[in-house]
Amino acid sequence: MAEISERLLKEVLPRADRFAVIDGAIPVAEGYRFGGETGERLVGYVFVTSDVPPEPFGYSGPVQALVGMDLEGSLTGVRVMDYWESIQESMGDFLRRPGFQEHFSGKHIGDAFRVYGDVQGISRATISVRALSRGVRDSARRVALLYLDDQGAAPGPVEDLESLPWFDMLQRGVIGSTLLNDETGTAEIFLVYAESEEFGEFLVGPERFERARTRMERRDESGHLMIYGVEGPRLRLFVREGWAVVQDGDTFPVSPREIASLGLDGGGIMEERVVLTGSMIIDGNIDVTKAFTFVYDRDSDIEPITVEYLTQSAQLAEFDIEESEKVQVAEEEITTATEVNEFSLDSEIFEIESSTAIEVGQEDDTTDLASSIQMPSGESVVLNESDNLLLEFNEFKEETFLERILLETSWARVGKLAGLFSLVLIAFFVKKSWIKSFTLGLTLLYLGFADGGFLSVSHITSGIWVGPSFYLSDLPLLMLVMFTLITTLLWGRVFCGFLCPFGVLQDLLEKVVPKRLRPSIPTKVHKSGLKLKYVFLAIIVVSAASGSRVSLYQYFEPFGTVFFRSSSVTLWAIALFFLGISLVVPRFYCRYACPLGAALALTSLLSLKRIKRVEQCESCYVCEQDCPTGAIEGPKIDFKECVRCNVCEINLIEKSGVCRHEVQDVRDRLVPLTPKIT
Repeated sequence: MAEISERLLKEVLPRADRFAVIDGAIPVAEGYRFGGETGERLVGYVFVTSDVPPEPFGYSGPVQALVGMDLEGSLTGVRVMDYWESIQESMGDFLRRPGFQEHFSGKHIGDAFRVYGDVQGISRATISVRALSRGVRDSARRVALLYLDDQGAAPGPVEDLESLPWFDMLQRGVIGSTLLNDETGTAEIFLVYAESEEFGEFLVGPERFERARTRMERRDESGHLMIYGVEGPRLRLFVREGWAVVQDGDTFPVSPREIASLGLDGGGIMEERVVLTGSMIIDGNIDVTKAFTFVYDRDSDIEPITVEYLTQSAQLAEFDIEESEKVQVAEEEITTATEVNEFSLDSEIFEIESSTAIEVGQEDDTTDLASSIQMPSGESVVLNESDNLLLEFNEFKEETFLERILLETSWARVGKLAGLFSLVLIAFFVKKSWIKSFTLGLTLLYLGFADGGFLSVSHITSGIWVGPSFYLSDLPLLMLVMFTLITTLLWGRVFCGFLCPFGVLQDLLEKVVPKRLRPSIPTKVHKSGLKLKYVFLAIIVVSAASGSRVSLYQYFEPFGTVFFRSSSVTLWAIALFFLGISLVVPRFYCRYACPLGAALALTSLLSLKRIKRVEQCESCYVCEQDCPTGAIEGPKIDFKECVRCNVCEINLIEKSGVCRHEVQDVRDRLVPLTPKIT
């Protein structure tokens, strides 16, 4: 916070005249306005979302923002700061477009911050917008819990745990949490005791909890069931080794066998809040009615961390005792105060206005002794329930994962994609040249220039970095991924032939140069060149899987450069190279350089329904010469290189080449070759 200029602080909290940095559990800059009896007054807080980890991931990285918030929990400004996104160079800086950051001002942290609902959506950048909006909302709520709660303590425990939303459980200590850090990033671990079967199902869903409960029942020894969750960009920081529980000086190691993932399917409140969930069984000798401490020590460069935990049932027991003592003390004070009709507060004598009726929402015939007091100045102060600044997060509806996705979906995009998919299937099955041409035209205009929602190898790397939630959080993207996977597994690379706008662009360029002017590529060179795209795919995927945050894919994929009109001279040089050479070598990029095509080519090895060949193919070279990717060699098809463009199948239907003749006529015209006998 100390490095942020005052000018930027004032942009997000314009009412403040002076700022004071507070290095608390969450660093903030307090904003003060000059004037008033004290000379200045506090008007709000400024904080950075990355100081409230873990940061939600955008398209391929976190989005850091500076946020201003007033004392009522309303945002006063948002400015995107360190916006690390691999799509920026090729797709542009979506989040800093004029007016987008500014529209967060005035939103209350109780809002859901739904994209295309409370928050503006940006076509081509839905995932990044969602990361920014949720990062702003969640970090603001945590700052509010820490700084806007005038009682200075979390509310007491409750028996009905299933009624609590996520942030309320964190505030009350139902869920313990800690952060793991290394030079590559952060991950947050959540730990919660499964107080009951109903609460366990509330956390992770019936199916997941049943798996956890089954593991408990298979144990020969007694134990206690904990549920854990892991969230953040560096999930690999959490491992099963190194866990222990400490209580009253005794250490109870947790065997790696007692820590198990609960999988990706299921439900519960944790499905929305974390990427990974699992169960941890701790020793049955641990007294869960008393406090205990988790210790995580990996014997690595990560400092050991500890999480102090007190189960909710233990908190309830302590709370009941404390409340009973408070009630007893209060009764004694009230009795004494009633007798003398006065009590002392901060060494000043206050007179109780026992005749004053207190109105809190409605008329009340009784008088609350602590609700109306006479100040020494004679001013009467009435305390209302609304004066309590404690933010009740249980009033904020925490939507389920499915509800959030449905509310944050652009249904116009969904409808357009569904229509395009339908047209692609019609063109693929009908195999008419004019239907195919019409479909490809729509693909180029809509997926290319209008929407920009085409697939990229970056969707693979982002899936590696973020996990399955990357795909599940964007319905149009999920539709495109599922359509591509299903069609590839059934028929091959239908996406490459019909839904890739860059492939369509190459097809158009191919028609510029006549066939007679195109050079022929030697078979040996062609086959060697085909391996390049697999090398490119390996470089990108291995780099992402190793944890590297360096963006590489834009140097191998010119899609974004062309369709998003990149400002990078380097990327445009790469794109123009591929487009230029595609004038004389049909689909040059698809053949030799496309890493996404390489991934789909490997997937197509599992395809169930491939192109059938006929006897005429033994002596005909029409389809081999027409194939845009060079996948045909005589009667054979290298199916992983085939993009299912329908060219050879349309030739067969329209009886081009020797297909117009009966196979016997073709045989009769062939000149038999008799080997020379020496």
